[in-house]
Amino acid sequence: MKKSTRAFTLIEVTIATAIVLVLGTCLTGAGWKVYEASSLAVSSNTLRQLAAGASNYLSDHNQTFWPYRAAGPEENPGTAWWFGFETAASQKLPEGQRQFDPELGPLGGYVAAAWRPDPSFALEGRVFKPKYQFGYLGIGYNVLLGGGWMGSPDGLKTYWQLSQPGKVVVFATSAQVNTFQRPASRSNPLLEEFYGLDARERTVHFRHHGQAMVAFANGSAGFLPMDESTHDRRMPDANVGRFAPLNDTNYLE
Repeated sequence: MKKSTRAFTLIEVTIATAIVLVLGTCLTGAGWKVYEASSLAVSSNTLRQLAAGASNYLSDHNQTFWPYRAAGPEENPGTAWWFGFETAASQKLPEGQRQFDPELGPLGGYVAAAWRPDPSFALEGRVFKPKYQFGYLGIGYNVLLGGGWMGSPDGLKTYWQLSQPGKVVVFATSAQVNTFQRPASRSNPLLEEFYGLDARERTVHFRHHGQAMVAFANGSAGFLPMDESTHDRRMPDANVGRFAPLNDTNYLE
């Protein structure tokens, strides 16, 4: 006996579609909240580990901050960034394929190497431009403490040189807008993580409800708002800027 089949009516299809759309909207909203909470937790945990490691490093090095970058030894050429060592061979690879070893950086042994990628970079509404295979550290170091972008030993600051350590940012959530490096362009600005903060560059990432999460030199942590005059308008929704006007060293020294 042939079984009869029943087709959906137009009304039933319309109602089902509406239910799916409503559920999708609810789930998307809930999922977004989960990702926001996850990003906040990841940034908080990373900064906590970095602040604790920094305190131990300073205790072992006469309260002198570590360089932002330094050359590797002759037997292992490369760059010792503040966050890890990158070999010369890795530096020749395209961005996104490079690797670094956090254990061989100046904070190696002071900070756990198992940093979790911050999911916020995948939620900016545009393609994220990765620098390393490692993941999205998403934290920048105050280069005014670390001898500038080249890590000059003569430029390294000591804790005792800071008149108000509780107002000097050592680490902050960080990123930059890239319009000059393929596949980024002026018409296709891309967000990428960045690793340093100074008095000129717009590299602070105010990714937590318009606030940047920071760790201060005295070991405390908190949030700082953006100085709106520094808001990078090439990609306004990314919330990249600075704590203070350009060339103002407030919160940096």
